[in-house]
Amino acid sequence: MFIERIPRRIALFLSILMITSGLAIGLWSWSQLSASGSLTSERNAGPPQVAAAPKPQTIAPGAPSQMTPKLGDTTPAEPAAPVDASVPGDTPLLQDTPQQLVVAWTDELPSAVVALVSQAVISDTGSMTASLGSPNVDAILDLDPTQGQPIYDLYFAAASRFDTIDPSISMQDIRGLWQSTGAADDSEATIYRAVAVLSDTIPSLVQLLGEPGETVQGYASVDEVIDAAWTDTPTLALVPFDRLSPELAVFAVDGENPLENAARFDPDAYPLIARIYAHTAPTNKAAQQFLAAFAERTGGANRNPDHLTVIAMTGVTAMVRQTAFQMDQFGPDWPAKVVGPELAAADITAISNEVPFVPGCQTNTDLNNLVFCSKPEYMAALELVGADIIGLTGNHQNDYGRQDALKSLEIYAEAGLPVYGGGANKEEAFAPLYLEHNGNRLAFLGANSYGPKFAWATDDQPGSAEFDLNIMSATIRNIKAKDKADVVLAELQYQESYDVTPLMDQRQNFRALSQAGADIVTGVQSHVPQAMEFEDGKLILYGLGNLFFDQMWSMSTREGLIVKHTIYEGRHIGTQVLTTMLYDYGQPRWASPEERTRILKRVFGASYWDRRR
Repeated sequence: MFIERIPRRIALFLSILMITSGLAIGLWSWSQLSASGSLTSERNAGPPQVAAAPKPQTIAPGAPSQMTPKLGDTTPAEPAAPVDASVPGDTPLLQDTPQQLVVAWTDELPSAVVALVSQAVISDTGSMTASLGSPNVDAILDLDPTQGQPIYDLYFAAASRFDTIDPSISMQDIRGLWQSTGAADDSEATIYRAVAVLSDTIPSLVQLLGEPGETVQGYASVDEVIDAAWTDTPTLALVPFDRLSPELAVFAVDGENPLENAARFDPDAYPLIARIYAHTAPTNKAAQQFLAAFAERTGGANRNPDHLTVIAMTGVTAMVRQTAFQMDQFGPDWPAKVVGPELAAADITAISNEVPFVPGCQTNTDLNNLVFCSKPEYMAALELVGADIIGLTGNHQNDYGRQDALKSLEIYAEAGLPVYGGGANKEEAFAPLYLEHNGNRLAFLGANSYGPKFAWATDDQPGSAEFDLNIMSATIRNIKAKDKADVVLAELQYQESYDVTPLMDQRQNFRALSQAGADIVTGVQSHVPQAMEFEDGKLILYGLGNLFFDQMWSMSTREGLIVKHTIYEGRHIGTQVLTTMLYDYGQPRWASPEERTRILKRVFGASYWDRRR
């Protein structure tokens, strides 16, 4: 070739000349395109780029909020058609990329919201954030409603330590406590004397409650807020809904509790909602598209009802003896007449039914009778409470023989009721029940440690799952390790003690299941309400007492607990404790305020609270 025959220095010079000429031609072409209007030089469009968008700049700490950058209002140019790489000789060196968007926010926004916005801007649009001092910002996010477009609702929950007997408060009392100067007469309407919040949420709360008084204390983490709520000083915590912990009792504010689902919660009547606004030019299509995409991505709030699940769980159900007699007189749904609607309003209602449904079952009112069966028509009571799943850990499942136990399983199947903790054989009895609701993946499993031996399932015969700590713990660890469920609910039919304090080995085994990974451990054997505990933030309920049973012979056996667990975005965030009293040998009614106080003082007093200071 010719280039091989000329001196090396001349060849090098010619190569540099060729490269320089190419760059010059490229720059001339770019200027001609800009002049002809094919590409706009406006900030919102920018030249085509091969590389990714620039690394985003976070808002400068302490940036003066009074600075108002210019809001861009240009309509982005239509992107040019990409070069067809399939045509020989054409190399697509330059292609149009999505338009860059510049979003800024004030330093009043909570860090969790800033993280959501940053992720949406960078991940979804490939655009950038900027300091408030930057020119030509497309959208500014802040807490100012003036000419602002609401884009995100920040739900707060009022809460305190879990062993709160009356978890309710008015917005007026919250505001009075928030603004209190600390004098006794400033907040005498409420028992609380301090307010614990996350420091970066104070500006949002000021939007709702006004300027804070001396009672308000900011903390860096939710864990610190929980610790503050558990001190001896009566402290009200105000926590973003999605950052709640089960160690807090969440309050109904003006009658509305955010832990409830759509059947029991009216967001329009709930007052603890701060609002974040966007300021942008209506003609800025790119900004408007981003705001619409952000709303779709986040649900427009930190409390999305489509990501929430309420699970109701109860204690002993045994529709036998005097309870059965009453049902024969007043109708098969009689036990559920009072509490049924509340249980049915849950998304998932779990009933621990100890007794098989047996065709031809005869009512036996002898209080010494311990061989149990229920008439199939008593299924009406389970229908009225909205039962969705049935726990079969009870020790009476085989009282009428294995064949009738199989028939009872058929009755559940015909009613569309999945079971767990028991089954047609050992494999079925030990298998977890997996459910998914609103994106929350749940696993239910249970076992019977009490026996008797004939109540346990065998390889080929029905019954309850025999409790083996190693097997149950391994099952829980397997669920977690293989990511089969977000929340694991384990329950045990343990030895009955009729005392609020659990047995020593009962506590050891329940805690072991929690340590294995169970998020909630429940005792379903106890005929009286028993103590509670948190193991590394996970709830243990040692016994819930009776739901439907005829034990009217003592006050403690008449008392019962119904718990409602709220799962949000795959995490247990809170539990409500409801209290009941048995009447007429089998119908629970809601406890009066005085009865509730008596029940919970005894239960909470016997409980084990690691957070107590």
